[in-house]
Amino acid sequence: MRVVEGMPKTYYHYPRIVAVAGMRFNNKVNFIPLVWHTGLSFSPPLYGISISPKRFSFELILKSGEFSVNFVEFKYRNVVEKWGSVSGRDVDKSNLIRAGFKNGIKTDTPILDIAYVVHECELIEHYTLGDHTLFVGLVKATHYREDYFDDKTMLKVDSVSPLLYLGKHVYITVDPESKESA
Repeated sequence: MRVVEGMPKTYYHYPRIVAVAGMRFNNKVNFIPLVWHTGLSFSPPLYGISISPKRFSFELILKSGEFSVNFVEFKYRNVVEKWGSVSGRDVDKSNLIRAGFKNGIKTDTPILDIAYVVHECELIEHYTLGDHTLFVGLVKATHYREDYFDDKTMLKVDSVSPLLYLGKHVYITVDPESKESA
């Protein structure tokens, strides 16, 4: 096994599920795909997303104090790739999808119509960690499509194909046949 010091700029720890963060400030709606995100706590319900200060979304979240975290299916990989390839400073990303979005019920964040799960988050803290900032959101509401989950709130991967990012503009999804209990 080869060894290098530190963590080189690679995709060794991928694939990762894609989330699309949504934000709005002064009627400017923006979406950014992310793979650096995670649940942080059930009680209180906290969710974290990591964004570079270079990104337009970074300043919108700081100004608005809120964001949504949207999970979409593999079939939407092309629009997700487009959102990640252009800047909201230059392009109105809300026009890049025909399905549209609605306003959150507890926040003023955009909720994607194509999402199967969405967390509405109020920004409670942010931490600069190297070249990214971790935004910690208190989850104010969660929207989910009941038909996509079993009674244990586990995603039905035989019914929905979650979007995973492998790196270098390559997307994959899961093989439902590989699902096994340990």
